[in-house]
Amino acid sequence: MKRNTRKMGFFSFLFGLMGLCAAVFGVYLALSNRDAGPVLVEQPAAAGVRVQTMMDALVAGDYETVSGCLYGNPSLGLDRAAEGDVGQMFWEALAASFRWEKKGDFHATASGVSLDVTITAMDLNSVTENLRLRSQTLLEQRVQQAENVSEIYDENNEYKEAFVMAVLYDAAREALEQDAREISWDLTMNLIYENGQWWIMPEPALLQAISGGILK
Repeated sequence: MKRNTRKMGFFSFLFGLMGLCAAVFGVYLALSNRDAGPVLVEQPAAAGVRVQTMMDALVAGDYETVSGCLYGNPSLGLDRAAEGDVGQMFWEALAASFRWEKKGDFHATASGVSLDVTITAMDLNSVTENLRLRSQTLLEQRVQQAENVSEIYDENNEYKEAFVMAVLYDAAREALEQDAREISWDLTMNLIYENGQWWIMPEPALLQAISGGILK
């Protein structure tokens, strides 16, 4: 009986010592990590869905949905229908050029989570910077090659609007085919959780990427 009592006492002492060690170890971890950032226990599926929704909308040229995924639903100035055939051609080419890649998983931040991504798209500036010169050159060629000047000039000897727009359209198409370059943005998407859902922060680097570089 005495032997059992000693054995129980030993185990009580052992468990008590283990508990003390665990407590000390916990305090050590807390102190040693007091300057460490927040740790993400599991990947936030809903945040991933939000990012995917925005990128799918971007590829589709649906800037209204893109705005709806951003915190504060900012007006991007890109959600209006493109004016004219040239504008529509540019926007369709931009939307078709978008692709993106995740760089790892979400990680925790002080305000929510973040995700490193690379967004690649056509650089709109590359097709517009020489468009004026292309248009002027092509217009002069068309005038020289014209067999019927009535297709070019109106009764006031001014260029017909239809002729000018046709030249501009062809110049824009040439610019897309010959001048278009791609540009990539390596950036961090920051998301916060508010009102029961995740929101992507509309930070300058992200806005520039989703506009093809025209938003600064």
